[in-house]
Amino acid sequence: MTLTGQSFRQWVEFEGDDQPNLLAVLALAWSYILSARLIELQGRVGSKIIYTETTAPLYGGEEGLYGFSVDIGTVDPRKLRWFAAILAPGSGFRVTPHQEDGCSHFSPWALSLATQTPPFSIKSGEDLKMSGHTPLSSYEALQSLIDICNRQGVSSHQLYAALGTALLFPTHNYLKVDPALPHPTASNGRLSSAKSCCEDSDQLFSDLPYYITLSCGGDVINSTLCGVFWDPQVPSNLASPWLQPLMDLKGRKDMQSAPGHYVEVLALICARRAPNVVFLSIGAAISGLMSHILEQVNTAQPPLERHAYAWTGVPQSFMDIAGEGAYYETYSEDYILRSDCWRLRKLPPLIDDDLHYRIGPFTPWEPPGRALLKNSPLRVQTHKNCDRHALAYRGSTWCFSNERRLEDDLGRDMPTPHIFQTLRPQEGNIFHGLQFLGNEDTSIDATIASFRWVLDNGEGRPSEAAYKDPWLGSIDDTEHDTMSLYSCSSASKGSQENRSSLDKSTGPIAWINQSSSMTGEREVYDSPLKRIYRSLYLRLNKAWLCLQKKKIGV
Repeated sequence: MTLTGQSFRQWVEFEGDDQPNLLAVLALAWSYILSARLIELQGRVGSKIIYTETTAPLYGGEEGLYGFSVDIGTVDPRKLRWFAAILAPGSGFRVTPHQEDGCSHFSPWALSLATQTPPFSIKSGEDLKMSGHTPLSSYEALQSLIDICNRQGVSSHQLYAALGTALLFPTHNYLKVDPALPHPTASNGRLSSAKSCCEDSDQLFSDLPYYITLSCGGDVINSTLCGVFWDPQVPSNLASPWLQPLMDLKGRKDMQSAPGHYVEVLALICARRAPNVVFLSIGAAISGLMSHILEQVNTAQPPLERHAYAWTGVPQSFMDIAGEGAYYETYSEDYILRSDCWRLRKLPPLIDDDLHYRIGPFTPWEPPGRALLKNSPLRVQTHKNCDRHALAYRGSTWCFSNERRLEDDLGRDMPTPHIFQTLRPQEGNIFHGLQFLGNEDTSIDATIASFRWVLDNGEGRPSEAAYKDPWLGSIDDTEHDTMSLYSCSSASKGSQENRSSLDKSTGPIAWINQSSSMTGEREVYDSPLKRIYRSLYLRLNKAWLCLQKKKIGV
């Protein structure tokens, strides 16, 4: 981990209170708390946290301080030793091996500060003895963290933002992306009106096992964050125009002149579109993961974890949504939306047809247009007069090595997000007729990936015009192998003539003003942290309005 992050380098509350930016300090503390809590929950014999010999420098006065000085006042020696461990250069604590297998295990949140000089020093009125101190429990560490936040005038918003950041550390490791947190800064001396950093620390502590479970699912978090940028109303051939405003925003002069502000605006967009996981979006902006997420989205084939929707309440793909209305189009019983045709292919067939659709499409963007029902396989035609079908998540069964089985209770009925049909393309082909976009690689790759899923599963190439489009010319449906199910080559992009984009007046404000069409009004599934982030959202929204008026940057 480094302290070179550019986003959220200054932390100013919406109310105008100035606070020190201690996000890096708090995130390091959370990494210990989450690690300790996981060990306590596992209850393995002999497995525990121990301090290493590496510590942050400790001083009693103003002279000789290294890096950023954290004034913790006069505290219990055990707490002082804990602060010296979490702020140590390198790694100040580690997990001992448990007696069951004798192997050494790293905590999923383990970090090492990459620095040649100590980035932090501790100012305290107590002398520190390096040995003889039992490491704090997770609950003791949480209380110590809250105490230092209250002493420094840090609000709960910053505390929870740091928690969201720490929850992403396993995802960073999963993606092999080093976290880059903003360097701490002191306040300007104006007192903050924040009275209590955390009014219900016991409730927060009781929620930690749920956050730990989600945090350890790097593939789930990665898929969820990518899914925030996907929209159910946008077909694959319009993926590039949909994402283009975000690319244009990055190149603006006001964004170029203020490093980190672009990612802050992305965090605002994500907060508006997916309030359920706003703490993950803010954490991704703080930790430096957001840019990597957007890069994956632009590949047209971001990672898709099929269980992520059930875990987070944020749909990842058009396959997570049942759609609405009759399967055949009301103005003609001869046609069916291709998106519905794709969904019905994924359902278990009533009659075995030797087709292989167990694995879903590898792109979240739905195929454009409509298809002739008679050209669809029998497994699709048999549902012509059926009500809407949908796959429902019933839960998971955990199978242990000792033959013990544990079933979770997550099998709730997931409400289906509503999709307006007004933006559905009526044409049966891929050409969209929009103008002035130079690069349509995302649209091309998404469309190829969507149609390849059908052509690689043994149906052959239908005679419809869409399958003769130049974009699909690179798909060879005469030979198939198992690897074609897992990758979509885009070596041949096809003709890009007359493939273009939305009006250039479309900008990021359209993204920001659009409430999430994915999560709708399902407040019951909002994260417990949503209320905590409302102030942060208002701050970013106000900053965006100021940016529009050319007064200040975000």
